[in-house]
Amino acid sequence: MLGKFQINRRSVLLTWLLSYLAVLLLPVVMSVIVYIKSSETLGNEIHQANESLLKQVREVMDNQFDTMERLNFELTWNMRVRQLFSNKYQIYPNEYLYDLHQITQDLLMYKTSYSLIDLFYIYLSGPNKVLLPDIYRDAPFAYELMHKTSSFSYDQWINILNQKDKKGFIPMVRVDESGKQRKTVAYISSYRIESGETEGTNVIMIDQSRILRSIENMELFNKGHVLILNGANQLLVSSSGESERLLLDFPFDKEMSGSNVFFWEKDGQNYEITYIQSERSKLKYLSIIPSQLFWEKAEQVRKLTYMSIIISLLGGGLLTYFFLRKNYNPVRQLVRAFSDKADVLRKPGSNEFSFIQQAVDHTLVELAKSMSERKKQHHVLRSNFVGRLLKGKLDQIPVDESLATFNMRFITDDFAVILLYLQENSSFKERIQQIGSTDPQKLMQFIITNVIEELALQHHQGFVTEIEETLVCLINFSPGANETRMQQLVSIAREAQTFLMTKYHIGLTLSISGIHSGLPGISQAYLEALDAMEYKLVMGSKEILSYDEIHLSSAAEDSDTGYYYPLQVEQQLINYVKIGDFTMARQTLDEIIERNFNRTFMSVPIARCLMLNLVSTMIKTISELGDIQDSVLIRNPRRIEKWIEQITNSETIQEMQVQMTEFLGNVCEYTSNKRQQNIQQSRQRTLDDRIHQIIEYINTNYKDPNLNISMIGSHFDMKPAYLSKLFKDHTGEGLLDSINKTRLERAKHLITDRKKNISDVAADVGFNDVNAFIRTFKKYEGITPGKYKEMKDE
Repeated sequence: MLGKFQINRRSVLLTWLLSYLAVLLLPVVMSVIVYIKSSETLGNEIHQANESLLKQVREVMDNQFDTMERLNFELTWNMRVRQLFSNKYQIYPNEYLYDLHQITQDLLMYKTSYSLIDLFYIYLSGPNKVLLPDIYRDAPFAYELMHKTSSFSYDQWINILNQKDKKGFIPMVRVDESGKQRKTVAYISSYRIESGETEGTNVIMIDQSRILRSIENMELFNKGHVLILNGANQLLVSSSGESERLLLDFPFDKEMSGSNVFFWEKDGQNYEITYIQSERSKLKYLSIIPSQLFWEKAEQVRKLTYMSIIISLLGGGLLTYFFLRKNYNPVRQLVRAFSDKADVLRKPGSNEFSFIQQAVDHTLVELAKSMSERKKQHHVLRSNFVGRLLKGKLDQIPVDESLATFNMRFITDDFAVILLYLQENSSFKERIQQIGSTDPQKLMQFIITNVIEELALQHHQGFVTEIEETLVCLINFSPGANETRMQQLVSIAREAQTFLMTKYHIGLTLSISGIHSGLPGISQAYLEALDAMEYKLVMGSKEILSYDEIHLSSAAEDSDTGYYYPLQVEQQLINYVKIGDFTMARQTLDEIIERNFNRTFMSVPIARCLMLNLVSTMIKTISELGDIQDSVLIRNPRRIEKWIEQITNSETIQEMQVQMTEFLGNVCEYTSNKRQQNIQQSRQRTLDDRIHQIIEYINTNYKDPNLNISMIGSHFDMKPAYLSKLFKDHTGEGLLDSINKTRLERAKHLITDRKKNISDVAADVGFNDVNAFIRTFKKYEGITPGKYKEMKDE
């Protein structure tokens, strides 16, 4: 029994029960979905069929209404009818009654042609007459014959006929020959004269009974209510009296502005509404069908769906109980077995499978920890053993036992060492950080170790270890030709360097030792690799440095151990920097480095000495620049020190050359700008002195009538045009204006002297013509000299 099972909220039994219930409910849900979809499909088909039938009604009725419009067209454009509304009868008044009779005969002919029309006439508003087929009557008498009912008065009839620009279908009542009232659809079309008043109206009517006989055989007509409305929502035709009652509260504006099919509730009864509009007559066709008639076909589908759901629930419940009992018993037994043997506490609320998984995971984790710790210790111990071999500490370790412990076996007694120096690898670190690695340095060492050992295993054996942040690969040669071993070492180094740079953007500088025999030769090979790596300073980074090739070059080089850097070249470099000539300073620096390092060999100590000498030159140059410390270049007192540190810490001559070139550029840019600034200041002072001299010359010679630009230019040995432009650019004022203003300032002082008249004043300030003086005075002062004198006298 399921009641004996221990069930909690997280038990697998509960999970299975919910799963089986989900499987059980799936067909139930599918049945409901199928029912809903089939109901929707059925409803859509019924709506489409209903709309199709309504379109048939529209086609039939539009033909009827087209007949009325055609008759209206012929009446409107009948020549005799058109003459009634012309000026003809003002000239021939005796022809009026004859023409009326002729029109009634034409109407009689139209009546024969349009047999579907029950009644039509033409109302004339002027004479207040009605023209009928074969006869015409006064309007009151015509009303008595055709429309007199208690619900349709004479005034209502006249108002309809006299409406301006009236054209369209309206509901109306007429009386037939037997005196019986008939509901009819009337087509009204008015005539209008130039004044805008209605002069006549065509009235064409078809009885509602005739329309209903045309559509009463359609299925839609028998199921519900069919209504035809005009543009003003007036009922023209209805299939029953109840239709008119339903239409009293119908929400035309709210519902009919949306979909062509919608639902409507009235007095607790639901209706399915379908409506369409005629493009030709602009009439609206509505079908109103009770919803209970609509869904008769869906009732059988609903009953079948309910029956299938009940059967599915009963059968599924029995099967769920059976499979739960059958499947849970093995799981319960397995949980009991793990609970007795596994050292795992069952968490509260966990299900049986979680407990089993927890027990298995615990066992696997413990096993993985044990294996990982063993592998880690094995790798550390092996690296330590290889490091001791490289450093020559053979007396402190049992070599044979250690080789056996670490699964290492030297196949020959010949060894060599490859030393690997890692360059700055910012691109590799950025790439690794993007993928989420927390320690790019360890990952880089792991990659390099695997690549070097794999390449070495192609011909020999390789064992990589880390000593003082440098990777060292011990190569144990395979038996074979000794003459190709050094070529193979270079090939391994070159292939590793190319592969790591191409694949991982890791830059390496590698040094290769010579080949030595025996275990003591391992430490000698390691020292040779270190010695070769020192020549990275001279040879450059990302190179492969061979100890044998370096020492062969050293032995073949001349005994001259000096370097090229004479005092005159140093002084030239300092002078170029002082005048800001970066091109010549850079050329001199490049020439020094080229002459020293383009030869076959240069020892590392000599290279370091040359580097320090060049740095010393930079320091002396800065100290001789004087006020450079006040410049933007070195506002931070530590900036020069940082540049010097960068230069001295350069790992290669090429790096030092780049740093020095950048430093030279900054200093030369400052000195060049400073020199240009001094030249400009000197020119500005000279120009200021010359302008001052010109102004003094004007103040001294303003009384001379011949004083002008040419005279001043001749005095200062300058062209007049250049002199004028120079003076205006400097003072912002024309030279001639300055002469006139100087004369006028003196003239204003002389005018106040009552002993001198205007002519004397003009002569005293350098004007030969008093009229020229007056014009000039008025131009600059705005008034004449006489007015100025009157103002001062007052």
